[in-house]
Amino acid sequence: MRWCCFSGHLRRDPSSLVDMIEPIPWTKRAFTFDLPVGAFPALLERLRSTPARAADLASGAPDDLLSRRVNGKWSAKEHLGHLVDLAPLDEKRLGEYLDRVPVLSPADMGNRATESANHCEEPIQEILRRMRDGRDSLAGKLERLTSEEVALEGIHPRLLKPVRLMDWVYFVAEHDDHHLAHARKAIREQTGL
Repeated sequence: MRWCCFSGHLRRDPSSLVDMIEPIPWTKRAFTFDLPVGAFPALLERLRSTPARAADLASGAPDDLLSRRVNGKWSAKEHLGHLVDLAPLDEKRLGEYLDRVPVLSPADMGNRATESANHCEEPIQEILRRMRDGRDSLAGKLERLTSEEVALEGIHPRLLKPVRLMDWVYFVAEHDDHHLAHARKAIREQTGL
């Protein structure tokens, strides 16, 4: 095993890493939504923690490393910026639940906002600030909901089934973790961190 220095810490050379487990593609994920309403506060904390976990992931990594695509796949910055790009959809879907809209708005599965945002040219601190601001706003609205409101249902356009508001929060948290895992993978493939 070979070692290299990164940010003053000795790390394994990326070429010596054993193959990492490949994450399941997001669109192949299946979900069961069976958590009781009493699990909502924990889901909210998980959702609220995404910006801090993203900041920890990017901490100490050089900007050029965070901006670099590996094998034509999104860079770490693009994965984190994608979560920022989805904030308007999150706000829209929350409003749809509260307005009792029967079918939620679809996501842009082509990710045009992320592809055109040029996140690689944006400072990581700005991406993290916008993520934190967006999540603080969303979490502030979610924490004021009643038990009845978190149990409201709407048809999810990709899953094609009824999803409670709290299940949607779980779905968003899972999506966050999916992209945090991919951002970490983009960093590890370059550094072995």
